[in-house]
Amino acid sequence: MIIFSKVLANKGTVWDALRAREMAAAKAPDDLIRFSSEIKPVVMWNITRECNLACKHCYMDARGPHPDEWTLDEGIRFIDEMAELEIPMLIVTGGEPLASRNFFPYAFYAKSRGVRMVISTNGTLITPEVARLLKLADIRYVGVSLDAASPEIHDKFRGVRGAFKRALDGLRNAREAGLKTGLRITVNKLNWQEVPKLIDLCVKENIPRFCLYHLVPSGRGENIADWDITKEQRMQVLKTLYDNALELRDKEIEILTTDSPMDGVYILERLKQEDPERVPAVRELLRIAGGCSIGNKVANVDYLGNVNPCHFAAHKTVGNVKKTPFNELWNVCPNELLIDLRNQKAMLKGRCGICDYRDVCGGCRQKAFHFRGDFLEEDPTCIYDPEKKRLSVED
Repeated sequence: MIIFSKVLANKGTVWDALRAREMAAAKAPDDLIRFSSEIKPVVMWNITRECNLACKHCYMDARGPHPDEWTLDEGIRFIDEMAELEIPMLIVTGGEPLASRNFFPYAFYAKSRGVRMVISTNGTLITPEVARLLKLADIRYVGVSLDAASPEIHDKFRGVRGAFKRALDGLRNAREAGLKTGLRITVNKLNWQEVPKLIDLCVKENIPRFCLYHLVPSGRGENIADWDITKEQRMQVLKTLYDNALELRDKEIEILTTDSPMDGVYILERLKQEDPERVPAVRELLRIAGGCSIGNKVANVDYLGNVNPCHFAAHKTVGNVKKTPFNELWNVCPNELLIDLRNQKAMLKGRCGICDYRDVCGGCRQKAFHFRGDFLEEDPTCIYDPEKKRLSVED
């Protein structure tokens, strides 16, 4: 996660984030958790495979519910373990989490155990009543997917007509209930030019967070890997985010990206030209954030209880929490894959291995696996050339 708004804001904001590394992640402000040096991971929890949409990029290949997915009692025990471990945040997703009848029992139980919970949703099921219950359950953040300012483009990508209107209505309902909300786009060749329009929509609708996800070839996303934007288009998108983060610094909106640690490199390269005095502090902030968090600061637990090193690496399982406690799998007896991923900066290959920014980036490891067959290989989508030591759109 690269928070453009935070690293490009005033110096005080940057140094506040730097000081957060000295705080326990469980006590840090929600928006600074990613900058903490705390080892406990943010856990993404797929509570169901069921979904009411048919998104072309779904990393879970969500469809109907699985007969062996979480029971209510199993989920309650899992929340108990998350509480005991004092994980910094539990991100509940699916499928579509609100399609699960267990969602609100989980949410209210998590509240009673002091587990910070956020929800990743397509937004279409957030009625005013659902929004009220989300607020009562103390859901810290509601992230809603909206892949275009155009209903036609969004509905085509999400596979259901009317999805755009229902998602926007859901965002508005959540906002009116007093919940912190965010709009998320998965950028691809069909919608990359929609980015400025969606930022404008956030400002117009008083949505305080705009999050851009880069397309990661995982699940159904493997079938549309060729939909990923070109390096030149990626550079244009990042320029839009950078410029808007500066222009809107006095507005109540946060602009960030995820699934692409190279975005921090783009920020540093521009700062070198435009505000070089800021480079050391921003670089240190990005170094603490750590680049790709796979197997380290982020974990995924799927709808069957399988533990994956990240939500885009569902093809790699390190154990199952219905059979073995999460802490044992993640901390006490991590397998060889987790050990390698946690030591990745010293083991990276190709251009990532020789890059002078590997301490703050390291590339997306799932992209490396998809395109090169090895988590430790180079990320071929990177826009930085470590040999020429500059941003480059050349392959």
